[in-house]
Amino acid sequence: MTRTRLILVAVTSATIFAALGSTRLHAQGAAPSATSPGDVPAAAGGAPQRPTFPKRRTGLWEIRSVGSQAAGLPAMQFCVGENTDTAASHLDRTPGARGACTLGAFVRAGDAWLSESICRESRTTVTSRAVASGNFDSEYRIDTLVTYDPPLGGVRREDKDAVAARWIGACAPAQRPGDMIIPGMGTLNMTDGGFRPEPEPRPPRRRAGGPASRPAP
Repeated sequence: MTRTRLILVAVTSATIFAALGSTRLHAQGAAPSATSPGDVPAAAGGAPQRPTFPKRRTGLWEIRSVGSQAAGLPAMQFCVGENTDTAASHLDRTPGARGACTLGAFVRAGDAWLSESICRESRTTVTSRAVASGNFDSEYRIDTLVTYDPPLGGVRREDKDAVAARWIGACAPAQRPGDMIIPGMGTLNMTDGGFRPEPEPRPPRRRAGGPASRPAP
């Protein structure tokens, strides 16, 4: 997988998987809010205005890649704070130039959000078109189509990715907004880039006064 491909996967993933309906939220004792987290309050007596960017509910989100090439990959977790999603940076991307790439912001298209990003690697232009859907209060999904012009190796014209996310509760006390918990590796903070590796597992403790182990025959 090329460096540009990894960038495009990263900017569409992180936020990520298996939808959770309102029935399950009620069963867990957490009723969905009356308005979407991204709604802009209206004047007194008026209906909420539609949000100008996708804003997720604060708390811990489980993120899972659901593309055809993601079978067996473990789910990640992401801690969303009040200021994680803003007009300048949302769904784990900050629009603008990033090296060989130009990342586009998500803009509303009906009930969904669309974004287009373009990277140039050698003689190939890589275009990523992402569609984000869901209520961002209990679940959301991002489907991405990546096209190559001219085709990679003369034959590969496109790739598809999909990620789905569900809200699972409050962030743990030790977690900070922007923390992406990656199983088997550690925690990467998407805001400041800091990485905290998983602690080494402790060896099992021996009982005091227990029988000594016998040498193997």
